[in-house]
Amino acid sequence: MREITLFWKRARLASIDVAPMLEIVNSAEFLAYIKRTPRDIRILMKTNFKPGKFPEDLNSVYFMELLDIHHHPEMDDDCYVLNVRISHPLTNFNARTGGTTAAPGCRLDGEGLTYIVQGSNVRLRLVAAMARLILKPDRISARNLQLDSQMASGPLNQKQLKLAKYAYDKGWYDHNKKVRISDMAEDLKIARATLAEHLSRIETIVMDDLMGSFSNISVHPDEYILFKDMIEADAIKDGYSNDENFKILLQHILQQMKSENLSPEEKENDA
Repeated sequence: MREITLFWKRARLASIDVAPMLEIVNSAEFLAYIKRTPRDIRILMKTNFKPGKFPEDLNSVYFMELLDIHHHPEMDDDCYVLNVRISHPLTNFNARTGGTTAAPGCRLDGEGLTYIVQGSNVRLRLVAAMARLILKPDRISARNLQLDSQMASGPLNQKQLKLAKYAYDKGWYDHNKKVRISDMAEDLKIARATLAEHLSRIETIVMDDLMGSFSNISVHPDEYILFKDMIEADAIKDGYSNDENFKILLQHILQQMKSENLSPEEKENDA
């Protein structure tokens, strides 16, 4: 089980179909699914609106539909909790994979758009490829997820966490203290080589959790064509194929596909 986090800076979102949302909300955060099928995705969304904007304004965005207001803010700068139907190419594709799901914490705010998806490695790569086709993320990171409840607090199991804490308390990660691994091994009554192997493994897990990347996404050109066909078919079925913002998104996708399929020589000439 893996989790990927995709992030786009706010300024770059103005070039795609998310642009109208930037004029309506200060922030919008995904809380939970209410219903989720490839053709009907309903979510709970915590939303703070710009002055003069209200939940009903979301209906002007082709991929959003306000269904119900669960909570009204008590203060002007507080948030609504909304029941919203969403039909966007990326969220639709996520629902269609049969093995990936958005995680609470996905949000659009002053920094940009953060999209967190969990699932198997292969299916996550497809979702990342679809996202890249729409608009190349400014940052993509990945980490392993453990389903054991004892592991829920982080990437290390309890034994590894205790060992890492022991090494940290002894000063192993403080170069100025010059702690010797042989002294720690003697204190723990384990072989020096065994302790070194454990610590190396712990450091690898932590670095992979912090810095793991899906930046090298390998997708065949035919798969990009399949993605485009899915997007166009959904747009026709849901009645937004003539929406101007959708047309902007589709044009951007076609440009991205062309860019992906150009040879290095063609790219150089095109520049």
